[in-house]
Amino acid sequence: MLGTAVPGAGLLNARRRALGWLALVPFALVLGAAAVLWGTGRAVDVAQRYLLDADVLLGLAVAAAAAGLAWCAVVVGTHVAQRRHRGVRGHRLASSLLVVVLLAVVVLPAATATRYALVSRSLITSLFPSGQDAASGEPTGTARDPWQGVPRVNVLLVGADTGADRIGTRPDTVIVASINTVTGDTVIFGLPRQLSGNFFPEGTPAAQAWPDACEANGTGGCWLNAAYLFGTQNPQLFPGADDPGLAATEQAAAGVVGLDIDYTAMVNLTGFQDLIDAMGGIRLTVDRRIPIGGGERLSSTGRVIGTYPVTGYIEPGRDQLLDGYHAEWYARSRWQSNNNDRMDRQRCLINAAVQQYSVLDLARAFPQLAASAERDVTTDIPASRLSAFVDLGRKVKEAPLRSLSFTEPLVDTGDPDYDQIHQLVQQALVPPPPAPSPSATTPSVTPSPTTSSPSPTDGSTPSPTESTPSGEAVDASSVCPS
Repeated sequence: MLGTAVPGAGLLNARRRALGWLALVPFALVLGAAAVLWGTGRAVDVAQRYLLDADVLLGLAVAAAAAGLAWCAVVVGTHVAQRRHRGVRGHRLASSLLVVVLLAVVVLPAATATRYALVSRSLITSLFPSGQDAASGEPTGTARDPWQGVPRVNVLLVGADTGADRIGTRPDTVIVASINTVTGDTVIFGLPRQLSGNFFPEGTPAAQAWPDACEANGTGGCWLNAAYLFGTQNPQLFPGADDPGLAATEQAAAGVVGLDIDYTAMVNLTGFQDLIDAMGGIRLTVDRRIPIGGGERLSSTGRVIGTYPVTGYIEPGRDQLLDGYHAEWYARSRWQSNNNDRMDRQRCLINAAVQQYSVLDLARAFPQLAASAERDVTTDIPASRLSAFVDLGRKVKEAPLRSLSFTEPLVDTGDPDYDQIHQLVQQALVPPPPAPSPSATTPSVTPSPTTSSPSPTDGSTPSPTESTPSGEAVDASSVCPS
């Protein structure tokens, strides 16, 4: 047993000195190097730097398998060298069973390490593009500060709604997350799917083609969520894009918020369920019955041709553990509700995920998460920036998460003022001042009133918990039921 815990110790005890030192010295060197890294506080940085490299991961998989086999050989060799009293009845059987147990103790972690390394390598090579940084054309920053010279990173998050009864892909959720690379302070901007008008940046080919093409090509109206189908039908407007639809959505979102989009990540709804399930669910407080299903069935021209049935409800309850299916409907349901309330629920879900999911949770669920991501996630974040994003993710988790949705009555989604939206975005990016003392009061600033569009036509009614938008980015948890 000692020879298993400290490879070579049992062989030395059996006077097999050459074999003992051959096993003990490499083990001691590896253990010593790990102790030095841990003692100097560099273990996490080194792991982050090298464990996100596909070539290094392949080498680690081979090394873990080889080390496991060598360790097994040491266990068996130690047993053979230490065998005594062969004539004692039951000794051989008992010692053989002990060897089998010790081999299992050695093989399981080696096999797990090999599996994690191969799964990680597969994820990196299949999901994240290789080559230069998509945002700047070449890697930026240094090992000490991977985001040097990049004050903010703007990431577009798209939830895709694809189905047999739908024409193409419709982004069901469009969010822009703007992250301060120094402090981790993050503002998430919720972009309503029904934003209308010409949201593409001025001067782009898409901005010139959109007013006519969005109606003539059957995209279902000139809403933001039709930009994806517009891109797939007009790939010539987005030359070089692997996914013209996603490129069109990215360009449209950039026009809405007035910010350059550095990176984009899209997950379809099936993948969203898998991600939540792999993490063991998510805890949310539900303040009213939320329908599962429901909504209008639209034709290719946007005409209402029927409704979807309501198949169930998410019942009210405090601190409920929702699985992926129910978490998806918590975030996307808009029947008997409206888009404002729906976007508030999406913000609650994001905030809950940031607060609840720890590094240990991610590690435990990693194989399932990786398999789901390979199937259902698309991103242009290059593999060369993964380490920088891990570093940024730690800052985001420790910093405030604020949100602002461009919903009514703050913004008239039927005829939005994009100059006003750009101004609101710039105001939201300014970090809030320190919280005042309980005795102090700070007047809120409310933007000038905007014209509201007609009530929703999907049979929805405002949520009783819905709050009137103020034009200020607020703590993401403030819109959530307590």
